[in-house]
Amino acid sequence: MSMKSRSQRLPRWCAGAGLAAGALAASAPVIAQQGGLEEIIVTARFREENLQQTPLAITAFTGENMEARNLTDVTMLDSFSPNTVIAPLGAGWGSTMAAFIRGVGLGDNSLSFEPGVPIYIDDVYHGRPQGAILDLLDLERVEILRGPQGTLFGRNAIGGTVRLISRRPKGDDTGNAEITIGDFDRLDVRGSYDIALVPDKLFARFSASSKRRDGYFDILDYECVNGPGSLGGGGTGTLPGATNLFGGPIPPTPPIDLQSQIGPQDIRAENGCVVDTLGDENVTSGRAALRWLPSDNVEINFALDTSLIDQKGPSDKYTYLDPAFFFNAAYTGTIATPVFNLPYDTRFLTNSDFTGYHRFGPDPLFNRDVQNVNTLDHDGVALTVEWAVTDNVGLKSVTSYREWENTFGRDSDGSPLPVDHTWDTSIHEQFTQEVQLTGLAANGRLDWTTGVFFYDADDSNQGWNFLYPLFFLTTNHKDVQTDENYAVFAHFTYDITDVLSITGGARYTDDQKDVNVYRQDFVTGAVTIPNTGVSVDAQETSPKIGLNWQLSDTLLTYVQWATGFRAGGFGPRPSNFYQVANGSFGVEDLETLEGGLKTDLNDGKLRLNGAVFFSEYTNQQQFQQQVDPLGAIWFRSVNTGKSEYYGVELEVLAAPTDAFQFEASIGYNHFERVDRGTTTLCEEDPPGGTCTAPRTPEWTSAIGATYSWGLSNGGRLSLRGDAVYQSRIAFGDDPFNGFQGAYTLVDSRLTWESPGQGWTIALFGTNLTDEVYFHGKLSLVGVLGREQGNVARPREFGLALKRSF
Repeated sequence: MSMKSRSQRLPRWCAGAGLAAGALAASAPVIAQQGGLEEIIVTARFREENLQQTPLAITAFTGENMEARNLTDVTMLDSFSPNTVIAPLGAGWGSTMAAFIRGVGLGDNSLSFEPGVPIYIDDVYHGRPQGAILDLLDLERVEILRGPQGTLFGRNAIGGTVRLISRRPKGDDTGNAEITIGDFDRLDVRGSYDIALVPDKLFARFSASSKRRDGYFDILDYECVNGPGSLGGGGTGTLPGATNLFGGPIPPTPPIDLQSQIGPQDIRAENGCVVDTLGDENVTSGRAALRWLPSDNVEINFALDTSLIDQKGPSDKYTYLDPAFFFNAAYTGTIATPVFNLPYDTRFLTNSDFTGYHRFGPDPLFNRDVQNVNTLDHDGVALTVEWAVTDNVGLKSVTSYREWENTFGRDSDGSPLPVDHTWDTSIHEQFTQEVQLTGLAANGRLDWTTGVFFYDADDSNQGWNFLYPLFFLTTNHKDVQTDENYAVFAHFTYDITDVLSITGGARYTDDQKDVNVYRQDFVTGAVTIPNTGVSVDAQETSPKIGLNWQLSDTLLTYVQWATGFRAGGFGPRPSNFYQVANGSFGVEDLETLEGGLKTDLNDGKLRLNGAVFFSEYTNQQQFQQQVDPLGAIWFRSVNTGKSEYYGVELEVLAAPTDAFQFEASIGYNHFERVDRGTTTLCEEDPPGGTCTAPRTPEWTSAIGATYSWGLSNGGRLSLRGDAVYQSRIAFGDDPFNGFQGAYTLVDSRLTWESPGQGWTIALFGTNLTDEVYFHGKLSLVGVLGREQGNVARPREFGLALKRSF
């Protein structure tokens, strides 16, 4: 192995002895190789390393690359990462990200569950998938690590991790300002500036972003579309002697006229009956960073970031409704027809994928107000201290506090009837402390990392919901949870020869969660679950071992066995005391055997990175629907069964000429549930094929190309095109419903750069073929006889103007 590759495995401060402050300020993470592809430096193993000499399956994006691909938030990062699916969840989950890598992830926001693919913000663990849809603001790069990362990144990194690395201040008096306009009255403004407060000692960098655009999903007034009188009215009120699902009497309720939301009028075209929208964007974010170099061997970074989302709910399209299903028919017979003179049936399914008949505001039964909002106030502060203790030993401390509050409402029945409404406020506060000690042995053959980690979080979720009100459920709810995690870890790489090295490590974790659950029926006032405490704890060890062959400076092969685990939790969405007391579930485990190859060919103009993997998933936290001993429906999670995944990943990057660059990726992931355990999860779908795991397409692929021309005045013109493919995907475990068919998204960007690159103008289009597809679907066909989905954005065009200085 070359001395160059060894030095890049050192702690950041030890890459060269006696580095001067001015040299450090000028250091860059991406170094252009003469006549070849860029050398990308990553820190996935807590030290600076060349991406091509790091024995991990990593997809790395630079800030410039993300701009060229029109990537603006975290949910867009999956486009060129094989076997990776990242998407926003629908209206019932607030500002929540669903991230899956190699079939492992989470599509829920309940405090019961932990993410399978956590996000790290400048080395700070973000504890919840809720609040994680972050703007890609002023980033140096993004690293997506595939496969379990339990040794260095701890609990919940069972599928992989997503690491956001911000630009550090350099004090070079540079900056940029950008404005983007586009469809749906889009207006984005962002900028950054880097300044030296004290030359060679203290630097600052400030960045901010504002994104605005109107919603692409229209909410229609039902009576406006279907004519006067179509909303019913003139019912008889609740029927004497009618009983709810539990045999109790339904309280007397008089007839109610729903009335139009825009006043009586003749039948009009649908586009004249829009009363509200879903799927808009209103995001403001900012970051301030200070970098202090008190001496040649100490660097201190302080960062403060904030994000404010104040927008309407995500698109929420009803795709299926069975009026004959028990709950729907019973609600129609006992409440909907007697009170509103309007049955709950398929009349509320519109013909367009981008319209619905939702009704926000006070409901007519209880006057409980559900607003069409999804607000998030997210703040974070971090202090990072790096100290080169000796030429070969470095110490790094990362101290951070983060908090967010997310409030969201949901009309989850797709109709003007009060059938299924929710209102929630979720609050998260976390403190993390991590200390890393890294070093290189005197003989240069052993590099090592050890450290400790502490995480303390307070979470709560409170609000109310009703589902088939008066007949089934009317609930006030509040869950409060504390979460503490302690860990100690060690990792090493030892060069057996100049070609062969061994990598290994382990992490010990102590995890403790305590929750208090409260439920009350807000109609009767009865407390169905008094403040009930539940504790879940675990002690886990996550080892890793691997062999690496650096056959040349441009060819690395490796094989490794890695492990990870996801923390347990309490019974999700309980309806009585028994379900709280008996619904807890424990950790689940994943083991992966992986082999990989990384190589640069053709004088550094062609890069091939590939991996094959086999994963065994045990003690899975799986959904199970049953009836508890008290006779109540029980939506629970249990540890049961075993699944296997195996697949292939390949990434290609080529620059055959200075004007042309080509990149592609492809991922194949085969899933098989080898032991269903005690659940009723599907093993074979109706055609007889193997059921897929949630949000786990069998195939993912992407292809992109950029061609640029030099202009006679010294400027430059470049054209980029991208196509991203995803095969059929399931969003749940129902073998009959909740699927998204295969689709391909095509984007393009034409960019002009002025001489000296001071100005750029870009014309871009996204989803150019106007593909209709869903980020997710909530299929409750077998439970409630209905299905709804979060339809994605249609085709859009935009124009961006940027000034760099």
